[in-house]
Amino acid sequence: MNLITRLTHPSRRTDIRSETPEDLDAFIDSRALEYPSKLEDSFVERALKLGVENGMVLDVGTRVGLIPLKILWQNENFFSIGVDSSTAMVERARETATAWGLEDRSFFQLGDARKMRLKSGYFDLVVSDCVLHRFTDPVSVLVEIARVLKPKGALLIRDYRRPNRFTMSRQIDALSGLLGSRMKPQIDSALRAAYTSAELEQMLRDSAISEARVVELDEYHIGIERRGMTDPNSWVSVREQYR
Repeated sequence: MNLITRLTHPSRRTDIRSETPEDLDAFIDSRALEYPSKLEDSFVERALKLGVENGMVLDVGTRVGLIPLKILWQNENFFSIGVDSSTAMVERARETATAWGLEDRSFFQLGDARKMRLKSGYFDLVVSDCVLHRFTDPVSVLVEIARVLKPKGALLIRDYRRPNRFTMSRQIDALSGLLGSRMKPQIDSALRAAYTSAELEQMLRDSAISEARVVELDEYHIGIERRGMTDPNSWVSVREQYR
């Protein structure tokens, strides 16, 4: 972090508050609002333009599963696995998959993003939306993502950008207005634990992810992105030859 950033930005807070049942309920309820729905849609649209047309999708920190389910809804040639540390979130994701008729192509499981029980080099597309800030050792998550991602797989990670000390309170209030007042404690915690672009750049260098870049996404979000290629030897591609 350069001198100007150190002077203008508060240090990243790593004592992430534990989620309560009330937090989970607030998050689930917020998904029905217009802003988070648009955020999900824009994320899915960007992910689908990264050069991979079929295969296995992994959502790291899937929460209620809407990101991978929306990907599957728009492209019938994808299958997905969502991993989350919350039993309540995984159960809700499974319920939604069934309600959308996608239970045969989507799978959700409990797991730790730093040590996933998944095959190396297996996933054609890995996505993760606004969960990286929850880890005190985020590089370990990126290293694990690098392990499970195919050499030519695509990647899209989005998270909050940590505001400077002069705009922190204003951005917490603004996002609370967009995501619902019950989400304010979680937003406060998330923004103070989030990263600057420079920090994300350093994390990317420290990980084993190659050919990826840090991207500016909107006023509140930054991310990591890598274009990929459809794997002609994947079981999904081979299956298409015989349909």
